[in-house]
Parts: sequence; structure tokens; C-alpha cells
Amino acid sequence: MLFCVLVNLLAGIVVWQKIVAAQPITGVVILAPNQFRFESDTRCVQGEITAKSRLFNNSVWLSIKGFNKHYWLIITANSVDAQSYTRLKRATLNAINAEASK
Repeated sequence: MLFCVLVNLLAGIVVWQKIVAAQPITGVVILAPNQFRFESDTRCVQGEITAKSRLFNNSVWLSIKGFNKHYWLIITANSVDAQSYTRLKRATLNAINAEASK
């Protein structure tokens, strides 16, 4: 039983680190046609928003297809201004709908 508790604790720490890495606190989002770029002090992600991205009530879970790697970013409504968040949601919906119409 102690072994199971230790394994679950270790798994919880790994998952927590992945979520913290995917949800940056500060940064700059740059949207261009068919391109997404995010820069912060600790992370720089550039690529294309894929159809795997999801919209939730107060957050956007972005799946970004970079040059040779896929990234996940979680952008919450509180972390950006309202106009930028609306543009990000619109770009995500366009990426999802473009894939569905193919």
C-alpha cells in the first residue's frame, strides 16, 4: 500500500509539472494568418493551431503544431485582455472548423 501511495504521489508531481508548463502565467500572444506565436520569459512557441484545440468556458486549450513538435498551451480569460481573448477564440474556432470542412 505504501508503494502505491508513493507511485501516485510521484505521478501527481509529474502531472502537476506538465500542467504548470502548459499554462504560463505571463506572456505575449501574436496571431497572424495561419500562424500562432507565444513568447514569455521561460517559453517560446511558434506554429499552427490544430483542430485538436478545445474551447472551454474561461480557457482555450491550444494544440500547436510547430516545425518538428506539438505543443499544448492553456490560455485563460483572466491572463489576457478581453479583445485578445476573443481573437484567440475566433482563431481557434477557425482552425477547428477548417479541419471539419475538409
